[in-house]
Amino acid sequence: MNLTDVAQKRYAAKKFDANRVIDNEVFEQIKKLLRFSPSSVNSQPWHFIIADNLDAKKRLAMGAQGVYEANEPKILEASHVVLFCAKTEM
Repeated sequence: MNLTDVAQKRYAAKKFDANRVIDNEVFEQIKKLLRFSPSSVNSQPWHFIIADNLDAKKRLAMGAQGVYEANEPKILEASHVVLFCAKTEM
């Protein structure tokens, strides 16, 4: 695998099909990958908030106001939303 090729083939979704849902088994694998993300001296300076239902996605969508309001439909229509939170101080 050539990482440059992989990076150049990335895709940013502009719209999600609200009727398509990520299978639980697949999403469990995604969560496992998030948990095992490496960090310097195992500091893990992050945590993840996962929204997998409409009420949770609505709460996250409140953060997509103002200049980020174009992202609100993406948040509401995606199967799952992962909010990446980083610690600013260790």
